[in-house]
Amino acid sequence: MGAESQARLWLAGRLAPQTLLLAALILVVGIVLGGRSSLVVALAALVAVLLLTIIVQARLRRMLLRSLVVLPVVGVIALFMPFRYVQEWTLAGLGAAYSGAVGQMLSLVLIPWTCLLVMLLLLELCSQADLLYALERLRLPRFLLLLLNFSYRYVSSLRQQLRASHRALVSRAPLMSRRRQVRLYGNLAGSMLIRSHDRGERVHAAMQARGYNGLLPRLVRQKMQAADLACLAAALFFAACLVLL
Repeated sequence: MGAESQARLWLAGRLAPQTLLLAALILVVGIVLGGRSSLVVALAALVAVLLLTIIVQARLRRMLLRSLVVLPVVGVIALFMPFRYVQEWTLAGLGAAYSGAVGQMLSLVLIPWTCLLVMLLLLELCSQADLLYALERLRLPRFLLLLLNFSYRYVSSLRQQLRASHRALVSRAPLMSRRRQVRLYGNLAGSMLIRSHDRGERVHAAMQARGYNGLLPRLVRQKMQAADLACLAAALFFAACLVLL
């Protein structure tokens, strides 16, 4: 059995998808509200999320690699954050501002990184169908559900078409200058838009022919039970601890 399914099988039949989604949102709110006031709280939240990832047997290494995408962005913001505390624009003034804002800079990096890890853990525990079902149970508008579903479903097809167009361009004009390539990429974008519209029309017609009525069926509809309430209570308790510490 593949490693990617171990985390989902660990919770299969125990917790409803809407419970996991609500718990993740509660944790994110608690991390944001509590981590702003103390670096220790931000570190505790990060350690707790990593331990939870290990307990549920999720792919920790993959999550950490994916989460690194946020570090350059928040790192740049944290690097310039002490400028708001500068009293004098001299080397001494900058040094004093940075020395007094080290804790805030680290918190500014840890909070979004931990929140992203929580969301990545949610993706490890829930499949696409589970998340859409959870959003449906939480009364998300139907048109948004369909938009999310089909966007996720066909983004891989669009990526394959874009790669095929790029390979065709490189094979037919290997010595073309970058300026002309950029101009042709604009034409390719327009062509991709037209192809996407045509494919969408064909897919919609095929789905209607097969009985599609605007709703995606689900074989198993999970309802919240005692274990779900306990999970939400634990998430609320942990988030409250982060905020009140």
